[in-house]
Amino acid sequence: ISQIVADDPVDRLVTVDQKPIGRTPRSNLATYTGLFDAVRAAFAATPAARSRGFGAGRFSFNVAGGRCETCLGEGSVTVELLFLPGSYALC
Repeated sequence: ISQIVADDPVDRLVTVDQKPIGRTPRSNLATYTGLFDAVRAAFAATPAARSRGFGAGRFSFNVAGGRCETCLGEGSVTVELLFLPGSYALC
């Protein structure tokens, strides 16, 4: 933050990345602290989600129906190249 305003209610900023911290690659700081629960609830509360009957679980990348079924929520897919090393492509 380059400039701090005296009336600004924010007194601290914490940066959170997606690095895994648990046994699985999907376990990160946001999942352990429950941050994603609030994000999923916010998405489920939108008029578009409510009109489609989507609950908070629909916005989870760990369950079928809430994640991309092509990459299973990983964000990339592995491309096997037979005798060459595999490659990754963004989903």
